Amino acid sequence: MSKDFSFIIETGQLATGLRPNKRTPRESTFLTESKGAFGSDGVLSSVDELSRIDTSDITDSFPFPQIFVFTNMIIVCGRDKIYELVNNSLALKLTVTGKSTWAAVDFYNYVYLSNGLVAVIRDPDTGVYSITTDLPSASDICNFNGQVIISSPGATVPGADLLLADGSSTITLTGQGDFS
Repeated sequence: MSKDFSFIIETGQLATGLRPNKRTPRESTFLTESKGAFGSDGVLSSVDELSRIDTSDITDSFPFPQIFVFTNMIIVCGRDKIYELVNNSLALKLTVTGKSTWAAVDFYNYVYLSNGLVAVIRDPDTGVYSITTDLPSASDICNFNGQVIISSPGATVPGADLLLADGSSTITLTGQGDFS
C-alpha cells in the first residue's frame, strides 16, 4: 500500500526551468527532468490524459484498425468499414469494398479518404460519409499547403480486391496500348 505525499517546488526553482543541456551539473538550480508536463509559452502545462478507444468490434488483422486523429474528429478504419469516434464510442459510418490500407486528409469537417479502390468523402455540413466518383481513388493522400496531393490516382493498388457491381472481378480492356 503506497502512501500519498506532496513535494513543494519553490518559485525560484521553477523560474530557472529545466537545465539547458546534460552537461549542466545536477546540483545546479535547474530542474533535471519533467514527466507528465511540458513547457509552453513560459508556463508548465500538464499533458492531457488520453483515453483508450475500444476497437474490439474491428476484427481485421494487422495493419487494422487504422486511427486518424484529425482537427475536429477521430476516424477509425477497418479493412472495409469506416467508423467515427462519437461520445467515446465508435459509430459505423460506411461500409465499402476494400482490402488495402487507408489514406486520408482533413480540412476541418471535410474529409477525403481512399483505400486505393474507392474514394470516400465526409460531407462537412451533414457529417455523412459517401463513396464519390468526383475524386479519384488513391494509395496516398497528403495536404501540402492547402492543396491535396495524391499518388496513384485511379490506379488499382496491387494486392487489393476489386469487385464489380455484378460480383465478378474481371475487367475487359479494349483499345490501343499495353494493358498488362
